[in-house]
Amino acid sequence: MIKVLGIKIIDRIKEAGLTQVILSRHASVITTRLGFHEVTDSVCSREACIILHLNGDPADTDKLSSELEALGGIDIREMTFTAEKETLNINSVNSSVEILGILVERNIDVIVSVQKLLTSYGCNIRTRLGVNEVFFGEPAGLIILELKGDEKQRILLENDLKALKQVHVRTMVF
Repeated sequence: MIKVLGIKIIDRIKEAGLTQVILSRHASVITTRLGFHEVTDSVCSREACIILHLNGDPADTDKLSSELEALGGIDIREMTFTAEKETLNINSVNSSVEILGILVERNIDVIVSVQKLLTSYGCNIRTRLGVNEVFFGEPAGLIILELKGDEKQRILLENDLKALKQVHVRTMVF
């Protein structure tokens, strides 16, 4: 099983330090961490998001999740990749952050197809992170996307990816 945790910090200035203490305490199960918040010359958002790629004993990753949930001031989502197909799809027009997780089994034709799709929908991909993974003993690629822009295009991207064999798609929306 592959687990990705999404954390939305409601008030970065108040909650980020407490969140960091918990993440540091559980660093041994965090393989990859991506944090982002809106910053311009005139605005520094109080909201922030952290995406964690977890690896390790499920009891340890569950303990991390439990400690974060007890913290308050943050919103947590989880996506897991197992042999089962995803049945739940959450799309929200009013969401502020939509994260798409894509697990691609190692097959050059599939990899090329995924890359072509991501390129064609590039205007809807704000952030992209790729990491190597093992899925049921075989090499795989895990791609995490932060999507923005037209909702219809985001849904088309998700559906086009789900139509590919050897591609597993999960969503989390804040």
